[in-house]
Amino acid sequence: MGIAQGVVQHLPFGVHHPEPSIRRLLLVIATAAASAAATLSAQQTAPQAPAHTAPLAQYAAVKVAVVPVQFFRADTTAFAAPPAAAMRAAFDSLLSEALDEHGLKGMWATPADVQRAAKRNAGYVNDPRNLGAFSVRNGIGKEGAIPDPLASNVRRVVALHDARYMLMPVELRVDAAKGGGNLVVRLLLIDARLVTALWQVDLIGDHATAFSMALLQKLTTRIADLAVAP
Repeated sequence: MGIAQGVVQHLPFGVHHPEPSIRRLLLVIATAAASAAATLSAQQTAPQAPAHTAPLAQYAAVKVAVVPVQFFRADTTAFAAPPAAAMRAAFDSLLSEALDEHGLKGMWATPADVQRAAKRNAGYVNDPRNLGAFSVRNGIGKEGAIPDPLASNVRRVVALHDARYMLMPVELRVDAAKGGGNLVVRLLLIDARLVTALWQVDLIGDHATAFSMALLQKLTTRIADLAVAP
């Protein structure tokens, strides 16, 4: 919506001029109108850069346990990918590096941190690469409740890191697309105290005609960007 502009009219001879106070008021109004017009013109000629807000920014300053990816699935009509074990290991390693590089070290326990803590406490927590996430593999309903055995495993993992929240890469997959495919990862943010899912998303990587580690690295960097905007 534009700002309505006033029109300055010249008074004819013989017409009584306004009192000085009124003249001052008209001068103020005219000055304000000119200033508003200049501001509007500047706004129209200089586009404003859109603010980039990381959707998980509010969690960047609290402790979060990021567990290893739970599943891998590939559409063979897209492009050839490494075996599941190799893909999952590479994803966890690259994600750990990306989180640390984004300044989250000490607050967010990376997949590497989670695995080391689990090995030291093998009698208390199960393998964090297999937390029983079958019930959430295809997404979670609006109620957001996390069932057992996943719920119990979530509580134990976050307890080792003095955290309340868990970010789970549920499934890494290769989806076919015209002329190639995309790497996609399903993410789930869980409140371990309430055993409830707070947020879920399928993060889609770049389209490609062949797999490369650069594709996987870019996808893991985008996960870190969700908490700390680039």
